[in-house]
Amino acid sequence: MVAASAFGALVLGEYDFSGATPYVAGVLFGLAIAEVALTIGRDAGLPVALLSAALAMAGMGWGAWISSGRGVAPIPVGAWVGGALAGAAGFAWVRWSGRRERPSRVGDGSERSS
Repeated sequence: MVAASAFGALVLGEYDFSGATPYVAGVLFGLAIAEVALTIGRDAGLPVALLSAALAMAGMGWGAWISSGRGVAPIPVGAWVGGALAGAAGFAWVRWSGRRERPSRVGDGSERSS
């Protein structure tokens, strides 16, 4: 999850955080980090949701910092809002997804007989 957040921050840092970009990117980035968390752990518990939110916000923040090239002063308000949206989207996606079931494999004894 940390690697996905860092990679996403490096990609987002190449874009200008103006207009609708930070809002759309924030929501999509939060969903992407949450999906990585659910795919790896298949757990939709509160700790995973909080970690997803924190990593999504951190990734957006680092991406905005890279994009600005000059520290936190020139980061536009939209980038901060995008970071908050990333965290909210990541948290909500994990919590509302429920526990994911692993697909059964043929021959592992978990098939249902009809």
